[in-house]
Amino acid sequence: SHGIDIISLSWGITSHENGGSDGTDMHSRILDDAMLAGVTVSNAAGNDGPDNDGLSGMSASSLSITVAATDDKNTIDRSDDTIASYSSRGPRRDNGDSNPLDELVPEISAPGTNIVQAEGCVTSGGCNNNIPGQDASDNTYTGRGSGTSYATPAVTGVIALVMEANPDLEPLQIKEVLKQTAERRGPASAPTIDPFWNRDFGYGMVDAYAAVELAQHLSATNQSSSIDPYLQNHLSSVNVSGSEAIITGLSWAQQGVIDRVEFRFEGGEWQETTYEELNGSNMTSTVPFTWTIGLNVDGMSAGNHTVEIRAVSGDMTSLPVLATVTGTGLGMNTSSSPIVFLSVGVSIVLILIIGFVAWKAFSTPVRMTMEDEPLEAELVEAPSLEGMTVTQLKELAREQGVPVSGTKAQLIERLS
Repeated sequence: SHGIDIISLSWGITSHENGGSDGTDMHSRILDDAMLAGVTVSNAAGNDGPDNDGLSGMSASSLSITVAATDDKNTIDRSDDTIASYSSRGPRRDNGDSNPLDELVPEISAPGTNIVQAEGCVTSGGCNNNIPGQDASDNTYTGRGSGTSYATPAVTGVIALVMEANPDLEPLQIKEVLKQTAERRGPASAPTIDPFWNRDFGYGMVDAYAAVELAQHLSATNQSSSIDPYLQNHLSSVNVSGSEAIITGLSWAQQGVIDRVEFRFEGGEWQETTYEELNGSNMTSTVPFTWTIGLNVDGMSAGNHTVEIRAVSGDMTSLPVLATVTGTGLGMNTSSSPIVFLSVGVSIVLILIIGFVAWKAFSTPVRMTMEDEPLEAELVEAPSLEGMTVTQLKELAREQGVPVSGTKAQLIERLS
């Protein structure tokens, strides 16, 4: 009601300096309430370095966006960027709620070392701001400064850009946009909980361009209201070999259940990806599972094409990931299709079927007489459902008019 969209906090709580907060302190809970009330909060992780024991109050908030600081070595090349030596590392202390995900802070990192300050004065009376009447020589600022307090406003600015690009996004959705589009750095520090979070960088270094681009895409495709921040979907790789492009990724539900993972080619109809079951636990657990998409690049027109992938749970979806595949156009004059080439197993089955049909079509009919010896027919046992691949099971399910979503075990149960 007061028109507040963002809170940017470049300070901590001294009662919890050097760590100690598990996110249940009053100040952290206030930030959680602000996020739930529609105000996006970014706050500094702290400057206690790599040996801190948890994070301070506010920095330990479960829902706000906690920001670590990087050192860009005073170059524009991001490849040499490192975590700043002073930046507080995660995770925060465990609050005992049996949810290890909210201990994974900080979430994002941004430049915070040797930052040129607004109105900074290199020498007394000689300020960077040369606008007449705005001499800042008495404001006690120096030319440059370092700290997570400098990194936080940079992330705040990116949040503002995301809001401008898509005013329909809620604070937790904005947080997910920043996490998903961040440039990942460092190995996973808690791989059994999350395959991407790193205690130094969080989910990576903030990428303003990618974040705004994703926010615009959500707005243009009317997906903003359906984004569930607890549904995770991430791109792993795009590999092209010959005429085949293979796209793989990871999905899992932090809360709730993933019904399926689906994709569309150049904004077309949504289709389901291929994935194997997870040792009988299907897609209800928090364990990531791998999905795969196969495309025929010869069946595409020459040039770049966009493939969009998302996880689905009821009416809600994860943030989509966008993969770029380059078509060759070599098969455009044939019946070749860009959408999903079949796996090797299914291809062999189809080849056998086609070969049998061709033999039937072109073989010479044989008239039998009473004198002829009857031909012995050999019964060929159909492959068991358990021996079929997920792709084969889905094809069979489509033929029988039953749902094709779910794991291999669920498909077998429907077809039995």
